[in-house]
Amino acid sequence: MLDIQKILIALNKINVRYVVIGGTAAIAHGSVHLTFDFDICYARDKENLNNLVKAITPFHPHLRGAPKDLPFIFDAKALNSGLNFTLSTDAGDIDLIGELSGIGQYAEVIKYSEKLQIYDTECYILTLEGLIKDKKHTRRPKDLRLLTELEALLQIKRLKIY
Repeated sequence: MLDIQKILIALNKINVRYVVIGGTAAIAHGSVHLTFDFDICYARDKENLNNLVKAITPFHPHLRGAPKDLPFIFDAKALNSGLNFTLSTDAGDIDLIGELSGIGQYAEVIKYSEKLQIYDTECYILTLEGLIKDKKHTRRPKDLRLLTELEALLQIKRLKIY
């Protein structure tokens, strides 16, 4: 079962630099979308990779959907060698995204973020504008279905109706 609060606390305790993206970000902005994983875009410098490993390792991460006998060591070297990782952990499924195809890597993604509180934990969340930009670029069917709702939420936010 996904425990977003536990993951956020672990990430913040170790000072991981990340932005919450995907379904969790959409929900934080008022979407009724359901999500079963926790997606973040993370800074890819050496210090942050080490911090990310320290934060996630206690949850016993392994590659989601990979054969059980596939060797995988979750460390900074592995993260540096790849870009995106879909993990299953004791705290639920976590997707580590090194780059959003519609926006860029962390340095660009952070520009499309705002600080919000989720479960009494302050973190950067991708803005509605950022979510819309990303979903328009990826164009997956599930993203296109969510796009209409995100655009409506942005209109409401701009009109200050809520």
